[in-house]
Amino acid sequence: MSSVAPRRSLFEALVFGGALLAVVVLVVFWRGAASRARPSPGPSGADLPHAFAPGEPPRLLPPRAGDASRPPLAWERLLAADGSPSEDLAALSDLVKGYLQAGLGERTRSIGFNEDLAAALTDVAALGDSALPPDHPALRAGRVIDRWGTPWQVHPVASGVVDLRSAGPDRRLYTADDFQMSQ
Repeated sequence: MSSVAPRRSLFEALVFGGALLAVVVLVVFWRGAASRARPSPGPSGADLPHAFAPGEPPRLLPPRAGDASRPPLAWERLLAADGSPSEDLAALSDLVKGYLQAGLGERTRSIGFNEDLAAALTDVAALGDSALPPDHPALRAGRVIDRWGTPWQVHPVASGVVDLRSAGPDRRLYTADDFQMSQ
């Protein structure tokens, strides 16, 4: 009788293992079929929280005429007709840096979303003449947009550190033509 028990135990283990394998195969097949049934659109501005579909590109600021002895302020470089997306990113970075270093103490707004970024960059008490004017073409519907009309993605990394990302000419985030900087 003792010789039958090990065989039965081995048989039960094989049946259990086969059943477990069948369940795993069914789950993998089901997940694969489900992902093929509804293709992912990929990340875009409309898929992300607090974002909206890209709009019309903004008007660009004309080349600066005036006092050539004074370097242009960051907001004057943002969306300048004679500028580039990289220069827009540098100007936006300078504005954010200026805001974060303004020494407002407890009055400093946290920058967690694009709306927070727009509020911070238009804060005249913090930035003075460097603040974005309320009629600047980079401001639309309470958000900061890039030169293609897409809102900048704002991602807080740590206290005083913010990632900024433009979706670039294709107006889709996380593609090869994006412009990104940590500030």
